[in-house]
Amino acid sequence: MNFSIIYNPIATRFSQTALDHLVFRLAKKGFTLYTIAESEYSGHVIELIKELDPVSDYIFTLGGDGTFNEAVRAFHDIEQHCIYSHVSTGTTNDMANNFHLDRKDPIKAIDKLIDKGVETQIDSIVVNGESVCYVSSFGYVAPIPYLVNTKLKKKLGHAAYVVSALPILSRRPEKIRMEVTANGETKEITASLVLVTTSKGTGGITLYPNVDMNDGKFEAFFLEKLTPALVARIFPQYLTDSIDLREYSFCSSYFSASEMTIRFPDGLPKYPLDNDGNKAGFTLTPENNVLHYTIGKKIRVLRPEA
Repeated sequence: MNFSIIYNPIATRFSQTALDHLVFRLAKKGFTLYTIAESEYSGHVIELIKELDPVSDYIFTLGGDGTFNEAVRAFHDIEQHCIYSHVSTGTTNDMANNFHLDRKDPIKAIDKLIDKGVETQIDSIVVNGESVCYVSSFGYVAPIPYLVNTKLKKKLGHAAYVVSALPILSRRPEKIRMEVTANGETKEITASLVLVTTSKGTGGITLYPNVDMNDGKFEAFFLEKLTPALVARIFPQYLTDSIDLREYSFCSSYFSASEMTIRFPDGLPKYPLDNDGNKAGFTLTPENNVLHYTIGKKIRVLRPEA
């Protein structure tokens, strides 16, 4: 059995030591290295996955959540041959959380992955026919993860998101009126922020600690009311990753579904409709103003059990 590795050298927690350790641990288990490839630009992981999948039994990526996103988008375009796994070396590392791995220490994550990893599957999301990996978001504060300077992330880590959020938090949230159809019901929702995910959370926040990434459903969250007092209440919980959605049922709604349609009767939101880091990654025509969410193909992965 052979393996290939794709790494992002500018990821916040990437190091040559982590890369060497992954090679060493896999070789010790009897696997043969096929190749190591560096991701050199946005979208390069997609190209590399498509190139290496047919000739690799296992592919491992080292990088942030954006690296994982590109890998999943690539697998949506091909008939997956390899078993895929990811070692998080980014800033927020949502996928480390989802894979039951250490979010801050890649060496610990590698050891647990190699010692306790099992082959399984995970869900992905498709919006208007395009894969968006594990999260699609739009509205207030949604653009923040994509505005943070890479050097600032390396210097400040998670706090860089807080710094980048300040200009947006100073603005009045846009209220977005939507007609939402899911689970056989249509209702009108006015919200400032929408998050749709198969993940435990996004942006380094654990919203659904008990989520099953292989249940054929996504979680849809709508933040309906946001005030300065509410921001002040949420902010320290964000910093400590201790948000409990049950505390915010008075100002939000959330549910699970395998399919959902959102129609914007007043036109599209002011903020871009982010496609897991690729702003306006899908095209909406003014005639319908509709987002259609479905569960995408299952991705074969190696990860430890909980």
